[in-house]
Amino acid sequence: MSLVRGRPALLVLGALITFVLYLLLPALWQGGHAGGTAGQEQGQRHISSFVRTGTVTGTPAIFYREAAVSWPAGTASPRGCPRPSWVPVGTTSCPQPWHVSSPRRPDVLLLHGQAFTSKTWEILGTLALLAEEGYRAVAIDLPGHGDSPPSDTVATEWGRVALLDHVLQELALRRPVLVSPSMSGRFAVPFLLARGARLAGFVPIAPAGTRDHAAERYQQLQALRINTVHPEPDYDAAVRFLERVGTDLGLASQKVEVCPGRVVLVLTWPGTNPRLRSILLNSHTDVVPVFEEHWTYPPFEAIKDSQGNIYARGAQDMKCVSIQYLEAIRRLKAEGKSFARTIHLTFVPDEEVGGHKGMEMFVQRPEFKALNVGFALDEGLASASDTFSVFYGEKSPWWIKVKCLGSPGHGSRFISNTAAEKMHKVITSFLAFRESEKQRLKSDTGLTLGDVTSLNLTMLEGGVSFNVVPSEMTVGFDVRIPPTVDLKAFEEQVAAWCHAAGDGVTYEFIQKCMDQNITSTEESDPWWKAFSGVCRDMNLKREFSPAPPASRYIRAVGHPAIGFSPMTRTPVLLQNKLQGWKKPI
Repeated sequence: MSLVRGRPALLVLGALITFVLYLLLPALWQGGHAGGTAGQEQGQRHISSFVRTGTVTGTPAIFYREAAVSWPAGTASPRGCPRPSWVPVGTTSCPQPWHVSSPRRPDVLLLHGQAFTSKTWEILGTLALLAEEGYRAVAIDLPGHGDSPPSDTVATEWGRVALLDHVLQELALRRPVLVSPSMSGRFAVPFLLARGARLAGFVPIAPAGTRDHAAERYQQLQALRINTVHPEPDYDAAVRFLERVGTDLGLASQKVEVCPGRVVLVLTWPGTNPRLRSILLNSHTDVVPVFEEHWTYPPFEAIKDSQGNIYARGAQDMKCVSIQYLEAIRRLKAEGKSFARTIHLTFVPDEEVGGHKGMEMFVQRPEFKALNVGFALDEGLASASDTFSVFYGEKSPWWIKVKCLGSPGHGSRFISNTAAEKMHKVITSFLAFRESEKQRLKSDTGLTLGDVTSLNLTMLEGGVSFNVVPSEMTVGFDVRIPPTVDLKAFEEQVAAWCHAAGDGVTYEFIQKCMDQNITSTEESDPWWKAFSGVCRDMNLKREFSPAPPASRYIRAVGHPAIGFSPMTRTPVLLQNKLQGWKKPI
C-alpha cells in the first residue's frame, strides 16, 4: 500500500489531529464553545474560513461538513496555495467547485467516535485549520449519528466499505488521508484492508474493530506488498517479514544461505517426540514478472474487492499458501494444541526460475538433512470447481534450443538450403505434435493438463538485416512431459524432427529434468492415508502438476511430497496479467 506515513506532512497532520482531539476536546466540552469562524479568531491573518454542509445521496444519505477559505484582495494565500479566480474575495459563500486545496497536499476525510459527529471537528476548529493550511478537509456523520439516518446496509463489513467507497467517489476525494477515532475504526479498518491503494495515508486514533480481523488478513496483505519479482526480488524484505511473524508465533528461526544472496528461511515448531520424522511445509517467496499496464489494480498494492477477491502478484503463486501455513499454526497454538512430530516451514528463493539456487541446493545441505523430513506439503493450483487438486507428481520440464545453419545471401535472391527453411520444418514438426496433444486433452474428459505433454514455442532468434538472408537461426521450446512418458523415447523423437529438417540442425537442452518420482497415493501408505483421511469430505482429485514446483527436489532425495493449494471456485491465474484469489474457501 502506497501510504505516505513517512512524509513529514502526514506526520504533522497526524500529530495535529491527535493533539486537537485528546487535549483540546475535553477542555472545549467542559468550558463550552462559542461558534464562529476561524477568520474571527485570526483576523490578523486576513483569512476567513467557512464551513458548508451537504448530503451525499444514496442509501443511506450521508451528511457532511467541508471547510474552505477566502482572502481579501491583495493578500497571499496560505502556504502558497493559489487563489483561483472563481473564489470570491471577502465572502462566506462560493460557487461550485468551492473548496481550495494545494495540489501538493492530500485531501483529508475525518470520521468520528461513538459520542461525536462531524460537528465536533467544526467546533474544535480542525476543519478550518486544515483548510487554512491548504488541505481539503471533509468530515462526515456516520449512519445513525448526527444528521445521517441509520441504515441496515452498514451492518456488514462490506456494506461499510461500500459506504466509504461511495463517499470518496461522490465527493471526488483524491486519495485522502483517512482519520479514524475509536468507533469509526469499524468503517476505516475494513476499508484500509480492502481499498488501501485509494488512501494517501491512515491516521488511526485508538480505532475500534481491529480485533475483528484475523492476523492472517493483515499478514497476507503485507506479504503481497513485498516486491519479490524477478529479476531483482527483494528477498531481504521477505525474510525479515517472515522472521517477524515467526517470532510472534514463538517459532524457532534459522537462515541458510545456499549461495550468495539466496537464503532459505526455516521456521520450526518443535514436536514432543523429536525422534519422529518431521512434517515440512514448503513455499517460495519469489514471483514472476508483471506488465503493470495490463493490470486493473497495481500488482503490489494487494487490493481486495467487495466480493472477497484479493488482487496481487503472488496472491495465488504462492504467498497465499505461505500465509495459510502460518495462520494455521497461529490458530492451533491459540487452541493449545501440540503435536508429537516437529513441523518445519521452509521459504525458498528462485522457484520461479527453476529453483537451482533454492531448493535444489538446499536439499543437498546438512541443514536440510537435519530437518529429518518424513512428509512434505508444497504448492498446488487453484480450482475453478469444488474439487481440490492434489498433485503427487509433476511434469518434467525440458527447455530445448534448436539451432539451424544454412546458406547466407542477399535478400533479393532465392537462396537454397537456408536456415529459415530448416527452421520452418522444425517448427512445423514441434507444433504438429503440440496440436495432437491438445486434441487428445480436448477429446478425453478423463485427462487433465498434467496427463499430456504441453509444448510451446517461446523464443525466436536470427537475422542481422532486412536485406540479408541469415546463416543461423535458433528457436526455443518449453516442453513439459508427464511421468507416464518414456523420456528416452521422447528425446529420440526430438532428434528425429531435427534430423528430418536437414543438415546443420542441432539441439541442446537449456534445462532437462529427468526425475519422474511420484508420491504414493495408495491407501496402504501411512502418509497418504493420514492426509486423505483428514480431507475425506473435500472432494480430492489426484493429478500430475503441469508445472514443476520445488517439491520435485524433495522427492528426488527420497521424501514423499504432495502439492496442495486449498483454493476452490477460483480460476487459475498464475502468470496472467491479473492474479487473484477469492479468500473464502
